[in-house]
Amino acid sequence: MTVREQPVTPREQPVTTGEREASLHRVVARIGVVTRDFAASGAYPFKSYDLGRGPMNLLFALSQSDGASVSELADGLRVTSSAVSQTVDALRAVGLVTSETNPADRRSRIIRLTDAARIEVDQFQRAYFDGIAPRFDALSVAEIVELDRILSLVRDPGLRVRSLHDSSGTS
Repeated sequence: MTVREQPVTPREQPVTTGEREASLHRVVARIGVVTRDFAASGAYPFKSYDLGRGPMNLLFALSQSDGASVSELADGLRVTSSAVSQTVDALRAVGLVTSETNPADRRSRIIRLTDAARIEVDQFQRAYFDGIAPRFDALSVAEIVELDRILSLVRDPGLRVRSLHDSSGTS
């Protein structure tokens, strides 16, 4: 592990549009390298199900909540409710999700991962973390905290399903 003598500090001079774009290209390329290296390992969940991107997105979206309605999933994934319903039906048929009547609104259904699906997602996420974490060994705790803060500012176009226990309605 390499330890830096001087911490990285923000520049005091304004960054030009060209410098910003060049830096952003480097950041995206570095993220891509990390992602491709992990993908090359061949580790991914639900191999035996031969799932496409849509069903995988839905499963990972559900892993971030304790359940979601079809309309919440559709909004978060930016697809139609019909597409979500068809995907949910297929995933229910193979035992990866459940669909229950929403006690707060009996007209809608709450979709949840089955225990087996949640275990598989959790195991994959643990393996992913364990595979990626060593890339950050050169960073101090303060730098990791700062990286977390910076990445939290990056707009996340992914699913924003509120917890069913969150009555505020916020994401």
